[in-house]
Amino acid sequence: MKKSILTCLGIVAATLTMLAADGKNDLTVVIKNMKSTEGTLRVTLFDSESNWLTNGDIQVVSIDNLEAVTVTFTGLADGTYGVAVIHDENGNEDMDTGTFGIPTEAYGFSNDARGMFGPAEFEDSKFDLKGNKKIEINVK
Repeated sequence: MKKSILTCLGIVAATLTMLAADGKNDLTVVIKNMKSTEGTLRVTLFDSESNWLTNGDIQVVSIDNLEAVTVTFTGLADGTYGVAVIHDENGNEDMDTGTFGIPTEAYGFSNDARGMFGPAEFEDSKFDLKGNKKIEINVK
């Protein structure tokens, strides 16, 4: 009887270990440097260069704390990802720009990457995800 219980516990422990290593990861994104609580943050996760800034998994969250806002993406496969954040102050779901296309709303990218004359490139923003991970992005 004692041996059976120990065997069952061993099987359960092995199964849980395999499930944990199954490539299902959580990514926690901490956004900092907001200047106001107006509008929302549009946090978008991209899983490849081919869909960078065009097609990603988006979460829209309100800003209840200027110090930091946390967003978590769950159940992600192992891989390479990039994150873009827009502080959509007026709630129009777009990045507003002024003269010469210069953004008028704060934004940021993973690795705090910045583009020279436009958005950051995926190459500069990408990071590997294998296991749970926490990153920080400063919006400017």
